[in-house]
Amino acid sequence: MYEEFLNQNINCARQVADDAFLAKYASKAPKELITLWQEVGLGTFGDGLFRIVPPDDYQDFVDTYIEDREKQFEYSLPFMTTAFGDIFVWVKDIFQNREYVIFINVRSGKWNIITSRMDLLFNVYISTKEWFKRDFGINISDFSKLAERLGLPAEDECYGYVPALALGGSKSLDNIQVVKMLPYIDMIAQMIGAFDMK
Repeated sequence: MYEEFLNQNINCARQVADDAFLAKYASKAPKELITLWQEVGLGTFGDGLFRIVPPDDYQDFVDTYIEDREKQFEYSLPFMTTAFGDIFVWVKDIFQNREYVIFINVRSGKWNIITSRMDLLFNVYISTKEWFKRDFGINISDFSKLAERLGLPAEDECYGYVPALALGGSKSLDNIQVVKMLPYIDMIAQMIGAFDMK
């Protein structure tokens, strides 16, 4: 299911999602996520741009800050982050009776629906550089410059605008630093309140 994605990520830092990990999420994760973890695992992909992560790492953040006024999400499971602190979340929408991926753009303070097909997300959207800017607001050449200048963020870090864009900061590469991800995105969320749909 993820052959194209894996073929483009031969030099990734990949970890196997072991039986204990899969068992932990078996009752709450949809089949699409279980398949992702079985076939791809966890780790860093896209030359450091994307990380497939355990949901528990970001669950509290998502539960606290995604604006769900109508209580439309039966569940939400964060499963991937970007080097810029953004989060991909698999949700079950009880109003539309369907499941899909939302993208939380921490830089803009908004979230939007990406796709209901996990294979499209991995084999097309994040495997095709043209989609990055349009769907995720990420300029690949900027990412490459930052990686060269600052190095890649560690597992618990991300690139962050200082001050943050959502707090009035300037969108200049000179204003980007490597920051601890959870404190950084939590600070943004506390200042702007819940992330609204784009």
